[in-house]
Amino acid sequence: MSAFVEPLRLVLLADTPQWSELLRERLGAVGGPLPLSCAASWADARQLLDAADDAVLLTTPAHLPDSRRCSAPIILLLEHEPADMPPQVCDWLVRDQLSADVLRRSLRYVREQGRLRLTLQRLAEQDALTGIANRQGFHTLLAARLDEQGRRGLALIQLDLDNFRQANDALGDCAGDQLIKQVVARLKQYLERGDQVARLGGDEFALLLDRHDDLERLHARVQHLLEALGEPYWVDGESLLLGCSLGVALAKPASTADALMWHAHIAMQQAKSRQGCTYHLYDERLDHGMRSQVDLQRELRRALRKGELQLHYQPRLCLHSGAIVGLEALVRWQHEAHGLLLPGEFVPLAEECGLIVPLGYWVIDRAMRDMQWLRERGHAPLHMAVNLSFRQFQDSQLLPTLERLIDSCGIDSHWLEFELTETAVMRRSDYVLQTMRRLGHLGVRFSLDDFGTGFSSFEHLSNLPIALLKIDRSFVTGMETRPQSQQLVQAMISLAHNLDLQVVAEGVETLEQLELLREFGCDQVQGYLISKAVPLPELARFLAAGVRQPLLGERL
Repeated sequence: MSAFVEPLRLVLLADTPQWSELLRERLGAVGGPLPLSCAASWADARQLLDAADDAVLLTTPAHLPDSRRCSAPIILLLEHEPADMPPQVCDWLVRDQLSADVLRRSLRYVREQGRLRLTLQRLAEQDALTGIANRQGFHTLLAARLDEQGRRGLALIQLDLDNFRQANDALGDCAGDQLIKQVVARLKQYLERGDQVARLGGDEFALLLDRHDDLERLHARVQHLLEALGEPYWVDGESLLLGCSLGVALAKPASTADALMWHAHIAMQQAKSRQGCTYHLYDERLDHGMRSQVDLQRELRRALRKGELQLHYQPRLCLHSGAIVGLEALVRWQHEAHGLLLPGEFVPLAEECGLIVPLGYWVIDRAMRDMQWLRERGHAPLHMAVNLSFRQFQDSQLLPTLERLIDSCGIDSHWLEFELTETAVMRRSDYVLQTMRRLGHLGVRFSLDDFGTGFSSFEHLSNLPIALLKIDRSFVTGMETRPQSQQLVQAMISLAHNLDLQVVAEGVETLEQLELLREFGCDQVQGYLISKAVPLPELARFLAAGVRQPLLGERL
């Protein structure tokens, strides 16, 4: 008989010793390195199977494991010919028909089928671009780990790249693939023994962390991961910043793979509602919040009809004159049950359900009427900045609606300013440029909000009709104690001035920050040091009182 060239580990799980005796006798006739190990239980059999790269389980119907628990090929040992065969079984042997030839052919067939199945399974459960597990493969892995470890010490992180789709649209699929590979490379460097990483979708990933009963250590690891992912990426010579949102869920005694992935997803959605790279630990109260989103959408529609929305205004201070020269209109929702809601708590919802367009028109109309109200009470004209979403850009009625609103309010449109994010500017940039030019004919001007958090290039910005750049608060916060942040802010201001653009720094909270920005040549600032966002009557009192002396500086 021809022998097997490669070693094959055979594991027998059966109650009766007759199968062991018969198999050893037939294997002796087959020849080759075919050791047979006997297991008294499934736990013993699993250890033997896991210890060998090329193993086969021979077992009786009474001990047959399901396919989720056993990845090795299975040969079923029977007393009679079967009427049908369980799907996880590769082949079967009948005691009275078992000869050396039958056993040899069965083992060869099972080896080939096992390798083919493993290959197909690997392809089905592996991400083609990165080689790590895909959603299907990760779900299988997670279910097995939960089953093995009794759900002790496992933490699941679900991660989403906030700006990836916009970067992919702007730079092309090849650049997007390079970004994904760089993200995976950083995630792999972060792994410890027993951890796993997977790509769940285009820009969505999962990390399974082992041995995390210590919450303090878990928080430290997650924070370290955020810092690593927040570093710039390099694609085709371009430096790109991608925000990310992380949801963290801890396995509990009743956790299943589906439940744990859903909990991590809910926590990730909560993290996405905030600005910048951040994470959120799953709280059972969030689950109820997700289920109530449909109710919240209905309530937001009602709020637009019943006047529950209001605008607060945050002043902008000119560092050259010491005067308030502009305002940013920020929408609030006075919810009858939840109190005053900030934009981050309902604007993303409005984006998702399509209410952002009517909401945006309400904000523009209210802001222009409040501009007129201030002028009628003798206040100097101020630039009124209103956030404009990309969906509003796509609205075919944007231009005629603005013309009608400007005419009905009777204001000078040159004092109206629309704030756009870098993300909005880069999506379908030719279309955005065309729309901005049409709106520019009305006399309005544009500013770029949250500058530094996206991926726009200065070459691209130089082609847009933008008057101001707003440096994101994340660069200003703590700047007085971080020399690198100071250098970055100073460079941004210098580059913006080279493009003949004014610069507004957001999030200014200390005199030290203000003095540094004045030293760097920043044009305007806004933040709690000057004033928080306030309702219109309080704004009028603030403007009447004038700017506090410490803010003016010695040179003003």
